[in-house]
Amino acid sequence: MTSLLDNLPHTTTARRRKRVSDGMGGSVDTFDTVVFTDTPCWRMKATDREVHWWQQRNIEITDRFFFSADPELDVNCVLDINGWRFDVMSYAEPDDSAGLGILYRVMARRLAKLTA
Repeated sequence: MTSLLDNLPHTTTARRRKRVSDGMGGSVDTFDTVVFTDTPCWRMKATDREVHWWQQRNIEITDRFFFSADPELDVNCVLDINGWRFDVMSYAEPDDSAGLGILYRVMARRLAKLTA
């Protein structure tokens, strides 16, 4: 018998943000550095309670991602999943709310629909 922990329903690609010169004296973010590709995860909408807790710290979140192992992400990363990009807003934290084991939770904010 397999559990959700062994069969997470989504996959995501993580990229690390890097600032580069825009050639006109400014800078622009690029996401060329791939942290991982097609890693199983579970994306869920953040609860009202979570949104409120983070808003009190002046941080906007929209979603939470669960991973079966520490994804080693930080706030300089983005996640691409199902044509959407999410800005990572927290470090991974162990979360035992699944009841069957430990997942690692990362809070994120939806940024934009990715173009082809």
